[in-house]
Amino acid sequence: MSRSDDERSRASRAEARRRARLAARGELPEAEPELAPTATEERQPNLLRRIFPAAPPLPGRPDPLAGFDPSGSLRPVRERLFLLRQNVPAWLLPGIAAFVGYFLTLSAGVFGLLGTFVLFGSLIAAGWFGWQRPTLYGTTAALISFVLTTAVVLYTFASEGAGPETFESTSVILSLGLQAIYQAGLGFIGGWYGGYLRRRQTQLSAEMPRRRR
Repeated sequence: MSRSDDERSRASRAEARRRARLAARGELPEAEPELAPTATEERQPNLLRRIFPAAPPLPGRPDPLAGFDPSGSLRPVRERLFLLRQNVPAWLLPGIAAFVGYFLTLSAGVFGLLGTFVLFGSLIAAGWFGWQRPTLYGTTAALISFVLTTAVVLYTFASEGAGPETFESTSVILSLGLQAIYQAGLGFIGGWYGGYLRRRQTQLSAEMPRRRR
């Protein structure tokens, strides 16, 4: 053991003996309370939290999975099908409206711009009314619009004489697959935003009377 280590050991034992004597006389000072973190030390919200502050769930809503049997195989698939059956209009009607908007986006000019607003507005509406799981309803509505639009386009090409070999080409299949993924992602975002917007609006409406008092 070095000289410095020995000195630190003696100092530590001396401090322990001193605190023992103070404790015996009841003069041992209480431990200093931990200082609360200052405002500058608190974690600042990131940019996403500033744009979309946290919103609570909708009040007074029942459990969307009430009556669902979790036992059995393929639970994720059965759970989503169960939720979709709970509120069919929330994804079917926006899906048809999104189909109209998606079909208009294939046009140029004003109709293409209008179709973009109709498409994304329909997906937001699916998340707004599909409170059970907004992202699921938005994604389903987007996929419905994609399937209907693809069916119309393929039927149009077939009526003009395109054969099966045209639709079986790798480029066509890859293009349709990428478009389906894009539409599903767009539906997920639109549904999430619609659900968030409804929860946030409900929260602000509930807080407004309290602010007026």
